[in-house]
Amino acid sequence: MVAFSGCTGKRPAPAETPATGLPAPEIVKTPGDSDRTNDSRLAASHNITVQGYQLLQKKDYDGAIRVLERAVGVNPGNGPGYFYLAQAWLEKENFQLAARFNEMAIMYLRNHPTWSQRARAQKEKIQKRKNNASGT
Repeated sequence: MVAFSGCTGKRPAPAETPATGLPAPEIVKTPGDSDRTNDSRLAASHNITVQGYQLLQKKDYDGAIRVLERAVGVNPGNGPGYFYLAQAWLEKENFQLAARFNEMAIMYLRNHPTWSQRARAQKEKIQKRKNNASGT
């Protein structure tokens, strides 16, 4: 796991807050993300992900979705971005989209034990809430 601090002179990633219990965003490189041209893309995507995370903290789920979709557009391998997208859709009770973005998060975070564990736990939460909503 690689975390950059001060890469672009932007503010540091926020710490995890008790309000939502979501982990703070960090740059997670996927295999093949080692060259310098990817570093700027990773940093830009991370900065956008931080903005989406902050909107999630404020419970602005629609705003978070719009911002996080930009983040994964800049870096399609942004595992935390997919994780937060899944969370936003889960909060909106769109279990189908939450599950789809969670699967992307699981795929891109599979080589990062902490994030992988978070994504698997999120998958269980999505399924549980889906079952509760349908009465099963």
